[in-house]
Amino acid sequence: MDIDPMDTLKLAETEALLWAEAQVIPAQGTDRHIPGSQATTPTIPGRWCFTDGSWKGQDNFSGQGWYSTLEGYDGLMGARNTRATRSPLHSEMEALIWAMECMRN
Repeated sequence: MDIDPMDTLKLAETEALLWAEAQVIPAQGTDRHIPGSQATTPTIPGRWCFTDGSWKGQDNFSGQGWYSTLEGYDGLMGARNTRATRSPLHSEMEALIWAMECMRN
């Protein structure tokens, strides 16, 4: 591919700006504790979905899980064990896709 270096620089600057803006939490937002967990989730309104995939090179199976929050409702979660994927990234992406399918249904 032949891409103008200035276009690459502009794209990098735009992405850096968007990332920095996404890290800003409104002043009224505070962390809240999930019962039975050491984790905290932001109280920013809307649905939050956390996903994770586990992978080991020698194992025949990999694990996948997700946790979804929606203000005013109990959290939803799912966990499963599937055949091993090619890489840790594949496992993470399969967990994300599975979580999206569960949210759709």
